[in-house]
Amino acid sequence: MEKKREELIRRLQKMILDPAVFPNNKLPPERNLALDLGVSRGLLREAIITLEALGYIEIRERQGAFIKAPESADFSASMKYATFWPGDLLINLMEMRLLIEPPIAGQAALRRNEEDLSRMRSCIDHLAAVQGNPDAGASTGAQWDSMLHMLVVEAAKNPLLTRLYEGMYSTMDKYITISRFKLLALEAWPAKILSEHTALVDAIAIKNSEKAIEAQRIHLASALEKLRDISNSATAQAETNKPPIQE
Repeated sequence: MEKKREELIRRLQKMILDPAVFPNNKLPPERNLALDLGVSRGLLREAIITLEALGYIEIRERQGAFIKAPESADFSASMKYATFWPGDLLINLMEMRLLIEPPIAGQAALRRNEEDLSRMRSCIDHLAAVQGNPDAGASTGAQWDSMLHMLVVEAAKNPLLTRLYEGMYSTMDKYITISRFKLLALEAWPAKILSEHTALVDAIAIKNSEKAIEAQRIHLASALEKLRDISNSATAQAETNKPPIQE
C-alpha cells in the first residue's frame, strides 16, 4: 500500500506541475479523478491529504481541491517545483541543516544578547513542559523546536541569514513536526533531544563558539543518522513484503 501511495503522489505531483492537465487550477471531483487514475477513492484521498500538507493544493470546503500557486520567491514556494517524496525531503533538509547550522550556532554564541538568550530559554522551558504529553511533545513541541533554531539564526546577527531562514521557516516547521513524530516515538529519544537542545543553548549562554558548533552538529547529525536508519528499515521491510515474481 505504501508503494502505491508513493507512486500515486508522484504521479499527481507531475500532473499538478503541468499547466495543461488542470487548466482551471482545480482538481476534478474525487470520484472522477479516481476513475481516471484507476485507483480507489480511499487511496486518492490519502494522496490528496499528503499533497495538501506539502503545500501543492488547498481544500476548500464545498468547493473542492485547488492547486496553490507560489505566492513569493521564497523557499516554500520553490519547493512546489520539486517532486520529492516526503521522506526524501526530510532527509535532504536535515543534510542541508547539518551543513550550515553548526557554524551559525558558533556565530550566535559570539553575538547573542540577553534578550536572544531569554527567548531561547523560554523555548527550552516549553519543550520540557510538553515532553510529558502522551506523544512526548511530537506535535505541540514542534513550533518551539523550530522557533529555537530560528532564534539561534537571529542571534548570529546576519540579516541575510535571517532572511533566508524566514523563507524556509514554514517548510522547516512542517518537517520538524514530521521528524519529531518519528524520533520521539523511539525509546530515550525525547530526553535525548531535549538534552541536546539544552546543551546548545547552554553553550550559547556562555559564549563558547566551539561548544555551540559541536552541540548543534551533534544534535543534527544524530537526528539525521536515525532518520536514515528509519527510512532504510522501511524500505527493507517494503522489499520483504513484495509478492514473489511469477515466472
